[in-house]
Amino acid sequence: MRAGVESFDPGRPNRRGARALWRAAAPCASLAALAIAATPAPAMPGGAPAQAADHAICSGPTSAKVPCRFSTPSGNIRCIWTPRPNNVACVLRATGRAYRLRPSGRAKAIKLTLARAGKTLPLNQQIVFPGSLSCRDTRSTMICNQDFATGAFTLARKGSHSA
Repeated sequence: MRAGVESFDPGRPNRRGARALWRAAAPCASLAALAIAATPAPAMPGGAPAQAADHAICSGPTSAKVPCRFSTPSGNIRCIWTPRPNNVACVLRATGRAYRLRPSGRAKAIKLTLARAGKTLPLNQQIVFPGSLSCRDTRSTMICNQDFATGAFTLARKGSHSA
């Protein structure tokens, strides 16, 4: 086999193909999340529209104009999205390590203290913000990135980093 040419082997997984597929699917997942959040509530049998008592986190009627606070299910990471300037900032409470991500650039290490936790994200949920910013969580990790660019950060007890 020549250098730089790969052959197909059905017994060996193609990791490049899997990574490319994952990168291509990430924006679609973000758009699907927006479409689900924008779906109107079903009508009640009596003909009156259903009133949604609880909105998804950061998706209320004035969500594009007011800051949104949220945290991981364990409460160890607290975040805030602000509409002006459009950015997401998160802090790992145990170490004080914090990052800010804007739509136009890379994630930057900052100093941040958030006294209030805000709403707790359900496990493995993704939030999509204007400007192609999104965040997803696990029980104790927060990952925020730019959907169509290279900026991102990961906050966790071990292995926090920005790109």
